[in-house]
Order: sequence, then C-alpha cells, then structure tokens
Amino acid sequence: MNFNGWSNFEDFARACGYTKSNNENESTNEGCKDIPNGFQSLNPELFVIIGAILGEILAGNMPFNVQNALGNWLELVGQIILTYNAQQQYFQGGPGLYYNPKNYNINNPYCGPNSPTAPKPENTQSQTDKINELEARINSLMAEIELIKNKTNGHP
Repeated sequence: MNFNGWSNFEDFARACGYTKSNNENESTNEGCKDIPNGFQSLNPELFVIIGAILGEILAGNMPFNVQNALGNWLELVGQIILTYNAQQQYFQGGPGLYYNPKNYNINNPYCGPNSPTAPKPENTQSQTDKINELEARINSLMAEIELIKNKTNGHP
C-alpha cells in the first residue's frame, strides 16, 4: 500500500489540514481539556472518513470471523464510552426536565427570551368561552332532534 510519504497517522492528518494543538496552560483551560493531539479541531467529515478508511483497511486484511469478533469488541468499547459520557452528563446536569413545549431551547444560551420559541397557547378564557358556546349549540340541536323524533312518532 502506498502511503504517499506518510510515515504515521499524524502525517496523514497534517496532509488533510489537521494541526496539533500544544496548549500546555491547563489551569486556564480546566473545562476545555482535549485528549492529546485532540479531535476538537478535526473536521467532522475527515473524522468520519478516517474511521471508514481504517475500517476498510482492517476488514480487508482479516478473516470474517475475526472481523466479527473485532467489530463486536470495538462496539463494546464505544458503548462503554457512550455510557460513561451519559453518566457524566447526568452527574453534571441533573435529571433534566420532562417533555414540555415551554422547555424548547431552554438550555441554549444563544436563544434568549425574545427569540422565537415553541408556539404559545392561546388565551384559555377564549377557549373556555368557545367550548361553552359549542356545548350550548349541541344541547340546542339535541333538543331539536328530540322534538322531531316526538313529532314523527305521533307524540305532541
């Protein structure tokens, strides 16, 4: 396989435009700590393409039963990372809110109180008035139906 002068993965990443971040001042970046040679500045498309390339290279050079075992093991590792992350988010953010349209974009700092949000309910008093009016109409129609029934059955 020709690697076009790339002797390792970092050479390949640099050829794709990735630059290594050497921010050593950890005290000012407590919440912004990335993994060594981090992925934060890596283009998302490149990140996916690298995974696809590695998967193709690995799968093409091993028997199918080893592919299955290794694939399952990698899925297990990914599931553990996702579970760890979910527990960390739950620990940091608490249980969260139940679904309610009024909670639309509630945790998005870029959506202020004047931003468009979920549709607001109409005035409940006007809805109550409409319901009462419709109930009165239904009762009136039912009374007319009874009157018509009585006339057709010979009752005055």
